[in-house]
Order: sequence, then structure tokens, then C-alpha cells
Amino acid sequence: MCEYLEQKELEKQKLQFELQQEINETLAHQASQPKNNALGKGEPLDLDKCGPSSLQRFGGEDNMFSERKKMQQQQLRQWCSQGFLERSDKYNDEKEKENEYAKCVLEEDRVRCEVALDEERQRREMEISVMNENKAMAEQRRKSHADMKKEVYEAKYVTASPFLCEDTECSKSAASGHHVRPDHFKGFSADKLRSIIADNDRIVKERELLQQEEMRREEEWVELQNYMISQTDELEQKKLKIRDEDNKVQVQTLHMQREELRGKQQQMEKDRFGGVGNGFFQKFGTSCR
Repeated sequence: MCEYLEQKELEKQKLQFELQQEINETLAHQASQPKNNALGKGEPLDLDKCGPSSLQRFGGEDNMFSERKKMQQQQLRQWCSQGFLERSDKYNDEKEKENEYAKCVLEEDRVRCEVALDEERQRREMEISVMNENKAMAEQRRKSHADMKKEVYEAKYVTASPFLCEDTECSKSAASGHHVRPDHFKGFSADKLRSIIADNDRIVKERELLQQEEMRREEEWVELQNYMISQTDELEQKKLKIRDEDNKVQVQTLHMQREELRGKQQQMEKDRFGGVGNGFFQKFGTSCR
């Protein structure tokens, strides 16, 4: 059995050697022929003269290769131009949207500035009005205080005057001690004067107490006004701080949006004309099968 297999193997190797030798001889013969001895399109085949290459079989020739290639190139150009127009339209739309957004942001900033200036103007006007009102009230209080001091001085002058406060004993009648001569009346008695002076002192003290109470209320009112002004200033400072922080955040957001837009534009510039891979043109001119 082993001898039989060895014999078969030797025969197979012999056939392969002979076939290889025949192929080499055929190739050497064809290589010695001129290069332009190939058959033209449509010429009949001579099977007796065909070499090993006749073992390949084609279903037919591609006579529309040139025309199809032109159509494909034309279609490729059309696709490229259409893609370019689409990218241009997209770029113009994005540019227009960016300009509209920038106009909106500028208009918003302008409105905010106008509102801030109007609020500042109103606050200044209110402060000036309060200051003028305080001045008028202070002037009125000084005037009333001066009038009160004048009245007190006049009252004390009347009580201390020797002419106006003469001894009333001389006005009594000599015939009767309880009669008073009207033509000699020079004033009230000492007790009556003391009572009047006590009443005047009491009135003066009451006025001084009222004045002190009014001054205390005025001071409290001034403190309240100052507190309200300080609170208003603090609130305005907080508003300005919040507005500055909002403006900073908005500026940072705009900066980030500009950076993103710049990156997108750079990427669009890179992808503007697209690209064609290595295997795109490899299929052109091949067999339909």
C-alpha cells in the first residue's frame, strides 16, 4: 500500500513538473513576440493559438467605460458644487444669526445702562430733596427756638424791671387797707407776681420739655433718614455688584460662544471642500460582474 501511494505521488509530481515546463515554454514564446500583437476589440479568437491566458473567461467587454467615467466625474463635480453651496448657505445663516444675537446683546446692554442711569438720577434727586427738606426744617426749628428764647427773655425782663414791678402797697387807700386806688395801680402783689412767675416758669419748662422732645424726635427722624439712605446706598451697591457679576458672566458666556463659533468656523473651513478616500475611484472601469 505504501509503495502504491509513493508511486502515485511520483506521478503527480512528474505531471506538475511537465505542466510547469510547458507553461514556462509558452511564456517564453509569448515574450519573444512583439508587444502589439494582441487582438483588437471584436476580433474572433483562434483557440489553437491561445495560450494559458485563454483559461480566463469574461462575460463581455465594458464598451461604456469612457462615457460612464465622464458621467461619474460630472456627477462628482455636481456633488462637490452642491456641497459647497450648502456649506456657504449654512455659513451665511450662522453668520446672520450671530450678528442678530450680537445686536440683541448690544441693545440689552444699552437698555440696562439707560435704566441704571435713570435709577441713579432718581436716587440723586431724592437725596437732594431730602437734604433741602432737612435744611428747611432745621431753619424753622432754629427760628422757633430763637422766638422762644426771646419770649423767655422778655418775660424775665418784665419780672425783673423795677419800674414794672413796683411795690403795690403804695396803691392802697389810706382810709381802708383793702381798697385800691385805680389811679395809683402799678402792678400786682408780690404773691400774685410770684404765682404769675411760677406759672411762666412752668410754661417755659413745659416749652423746653416740648422743645427737647421735638429735638429728640428730630434726631430720631434724622437717624431714620440716614439709616434709610444708608440702606438705599447698600441696596444700590448690591444691585450694582449683581449687575457687574451678571455682566461678567455674560461677557464670559459671549467669549465662550465666540470661541465655539471660531472653532466651528475653522472646522467648517477644513471641511469646506470635503475629501475623497482612496477607495472612491478604485471601482471605476471595473467589470459589471
